[in-house]
Amino acid sequence: MSSRLLLRTDQLRRAHPGLRFDKFTDIEEPDWKALTEPRLDDGVYRLAYRRWEQHWSLEAPGRFCMKGRVNGRLATGLGNESVLEVGIRLNHSYGTPVIPGSAIKGVLRARIDDGGLKDFLFGSQSSSAFVEFQDAWWIPDSRSPFALDVMTVHHPDYYVGKGAPTDFDNPNPVQFLSVRGSFLFAAQFLGEDPKGAWKAYVQKLLKDTLEKDGVGGKLSAGYGRFVF
Repeated sequence: MSSRLLLRTDQLRRAHPGLRFDKFTDIEEPDWKALTEPRLDDGVYRLAYRRWEQHWSLEAPGRFCMKGRVNGRLATGLGNESVLEVGIRLNHSYGTPVIPGSAIKGVLRARIDDGGLKDFLFGSQSSSAFVEFQDAWWIPDSRSPFALDVMTVHHPDYYVGKGAPTDFDNPNPVQFLSVRGSFLFAAQFLGEDPKGAWKAYVQKLLKDTLEKDGVGGKLSAGYGRFVF
């Protein structure tokens, strides 16, 4: 028995964004307008975000936060399980976009060549991490963070090993949700940093990496770059 529910457009716009995408979307004919137009900056999320920002903005030793704006589009959670072909990563409680701390740590690790420094900062099988990144929260905005995007597979048979690419192949456009807007990045140091040298280094590493390399999916296509 299917657990999917079909709602009227006015009901769909009021639904929790995560449920709207995962449970209430018509798989055959998705209503992309109903997914991308509703605002997500309601009072409940604004209150939750304000508490989160206040916590990480406190002048406490061993923590920092930075705000960055997506320079274009961000693709996060493309491989997540989804009712459609392409997924998206959302905050479970509020249905707002989120960048996992593990994804942030991953792109920063890839930026460092020194294996010992990687293990010291981000941990290894034999040692704990010196710095721990939180999930990056979307900063409330009156404009929806979701935007309709498309990726086109030009040679579907070639990519599954069924032949060579030719000019006679039928491109297969796949629509998906990408993200825009700004995010709050926060981190906690789990060791002593009396002069703040490690804090300054990690902040610079985060800024430089996300501006030049990006985070999330489709990085080679220019997604996931930030401006701080």
